[in-house]
Amino acid sequence: MQINRLSDALGAEVIGVDVANIDDDAFEAIHTAFLEYQLLVFRDQALAPEPQIAFSKRFGPIETRPDRPFTLPGYPEVTILSNRMVDGEPVGVISAGDFWHTDLSFGEIPCRATFLHALEVAEEGGDTEWSNIYTAYDTLSEGVKERIADLRGIHVFDRRRNKRAQVDVQFANKAEEVYGVPIPDAVHPIVRHHPETGRKSLYISPRFVVGIEGMDDAKAQPLLDELFAHQVRPEFRYRHTWRKGDLLMWDNPCLIHIGRGDIKPPGIRHMHRTMVLGDRPR
Repeated sequence: MQINRLSDALGAEVIGVDVANIDDDAFEAIHTAFLEYQLLVFRDQALAPEPQIAFSKRFGPIETRPDRPFTLPGYPEVTILSNRMVDGEPVGVISAGDFWHTDLSFGEIPCRATFLHALEVAEEGGDTEWSNIYTAYDTLSEGVKERIADLRGIHVFDRRRNKRAQVDVQFANKAEEVYGVPIPDAVHPIVRHHPETGRKSLYISPRFVVGIEGMDDAKAQPLLDELFAHQVRPEFRYRHTWRKGDLLMWDNPCLIHIGRGDIKPPGIRHMHRTMVLGDRPR
């Protein structure tokens, strides 16, 4: 196994590992690297759904939701992300991650780790970018740290309630069906402690956070705008150009990410995603 840092901000490339066949020692080395680098890229993986699910489960309880669109038939744990069309209909989620976010933060128990396996990649476009919200918190002024220390952000699933995130064009004609599912709002600390490292992160995102608990919007929205802008400073970020066979896993309590889109036709980006749940943010 070789582990090569990908950027100063975050991320490492793991070479010489078949994640479908790892022993306990290899798993411990991967887990250690995951905590150190926040994002790992495993090259040249040929994963069927079962081993991807099995590898994911080593990091926590697998996340499923019965009403989620575009799950892989027979595998409710696996979501298809794809821009492929068959008979005029999409086979997967086309624009997943089109705003900066951390996965499932709208839930009482958000996603801990996300796993995304590239089965097909476009020649041009389809990059994904991450930003390190450990570093975003660490580089705040002491005054801002004191101001936000005890604040809690309001996370919502429904895009229609978020002025910073428009309804996905793919779901424009069935917005109520997709975004009207009965998911209660979640309220999480803006300053989150990582469940394993204990480090603090700036745990908000423009996709899911729409307000601050107990704070009038006239004060909350300018503060959120300031924090959102700080989160994605260029020096905190890593941008990944996908290769076929890449399996990426990332640590949601300390990263936010965005799908950059801009796939040049006729390019196809087709991926399988699994997620595991973590802890209640504190």
